[in-house]
Amino acid sequence: MAPATDTRGGRRAKIARITAGTTAGAASLALALLLPTPPELLDGIRAEDRASEAFVCAWALLALPVAGLLHTPLALARRARIGTGWALIAAYWLYVVLMAALAWQVQGLFAAHDAPGKNGGLFGAAILLVIGTPVFAVGSGAVFREDGNGEEGNGATSPPRDHVTAVTILCCTLTGLVAGLTSGYHFALPRNGYPAMFLPGGALCGLLAGASLGMLIGSRLTRCADSSRRMINDAKTFARTSTAMLACCLCVSQLGWFLPTWAVVLVGIPAPFALFVVAGRDERRLGRWGQLRQIELPKGAL
Repeated sequence: MAPATDTRGGRRAKIARITAGTTAGAASLALALLLPTPPELLDGIRAEDRASEAFVCAWALLALPVAGLLHTPLALARRARIGTGWALIAAYWLYVVLMAALAWQVQGLFAAHDAPGKNGGLFGAAILLVIGTPVFAVGSGAVFREDGNGEEGNGATSPPRDHVTAVTILCCTLTGLVAGLTSGYHFALPRNGYPAMFLPGGALCGLLAGASLGMLIGSRLTRCADSSRRMINDAKTFARTSTAMLACCLCVSQLGWFLPTWAVVLVGIPAPFALFVVAGRDERRLGRWGQLRQIELPKGAL
């Protein structure tokens, strides 16, 4: 009877966490709509046509503390680390503030409002991806970690460190993805070669570079020597593959000097996949430059 009871209890806890996260999202949405905005700030946002980005950032900044408040009673019931959870929420709140400010300042990296890049949603996607991960982490209640079975310092990784490592890897990976897409779309050497640097090449190159950075940072966060070595090896693999992908896309993009854009598209789309095929067939010399490896997060971290 005990296993069945544990299963029901785990299911109820999961439902309660989902309900708290959903309620926090809806409540913060209502707050973002109802809170008064200074007229001069509102006029400035409207003048730059940035209302949607500003609203998303405001909602995220409200959602983090609201979700923390709603998840705190649930965390107390399962004897999770309340102080650690709120410290993580404060850190994520500051992260969202910095990312929102950065996104606001680098609008020049994106196309103008009436250009295809703006209409294609690259700027909005950048904001959603870089702040969506910490909002999800707090909204799911994952910041309130329970005590692990192992002792820190004896080869075991503490649950809060696992969580921070997972969020760091995801944030770096998604940020790299957006950076690769944006850089590829605005590639201009030559302009007709941008399709080779955009999709799928730019996306894969940026994603792998971001994953490499995330794994490298994660290897410093964990206290488990085995996990640290694995992450460092993964970081090196992702970095080599990203470098090879960038070199491949740059070479293909040079066709834009004498071919029309549609012809570069036909060559550029399969080029990254051809890199993996060639690397797989010549593993001795090229295999290490074109390895497809899964991005692994610590188990149970999110």
